Amino acid sequence: MERTVDPSGITVVRGRSVRLDAFPAAGADKKVKLTDVVTGADRSPMSAGFMAWRREDSFSWTLDYDEVDLVLEGTLEIGVGDRKLRAAEGDVVYLPKGSSIVFGTPHRVRLFYVTYPAAWAK
Repeated sequence: MERTVDPSGITVVRGRSVRLDAFPAAGADKKVKLTDVVTGADRSPMSAGFMAWRREDSFSWTLDYDEVDLVLEGTLEIGVGDRKLRAAEGDVVYLPKGSSIVFGTPHRVRLFYVTYPAAWAK
């Protein structure tokens, strides 16, 4: 991943240089891909990154943090109980802390996310 960090702390990540890694927390049988590009290691109180998966890799998740997603490609489906919310390319989704959802897609999806706080996995 190509990153430039200015002495001021401003960081530029070249989006086209980002390669996604496996995200095993989605489930051992899932091929969900994810890469954080901004983390607490950058002295940031929030984290950000890219994530992608296909329809067959949809997964349940409970958020212990707040998240904002920007759909870059495809369609994002958020299952909430018996409802499905859809977001298309260019749409922004806010997921409040405590949400129990199913991250899904009818075909495939690639998104950019921002989470708060940065150390949500701890």
